[in-house]
Amino acid sequence: MKLIFRKKEGEMVVLIRTGIAEDDFSYVEMIKSLINNNKFEDTEFDASITEKEKESINELLSKINLTVNENSKEIIE
Repeated sequence: MKLIFRKKEGEMVVLIRTGIAEDDFSYVEMIKSLINNNKFEDTEFDASITEKEKESINELLSKINLTVNENSKEIIE
């Protein structure tokens, strides 16, 4: 699963790419993928996303990934 961040008419748009298909973002699909794969693939940013926005998004994704990994280990144990 790869997350794609774009801006459309000034609004942030997030898509999920699995294989070659791009779908609207879904928290449920994101969590399912993280539990199964334990990480995000490289995130793709549109050229309109600023460096500050990229840093903020990457920090958030790291926190989500860490939380999901910790919780999935607890469930397995």
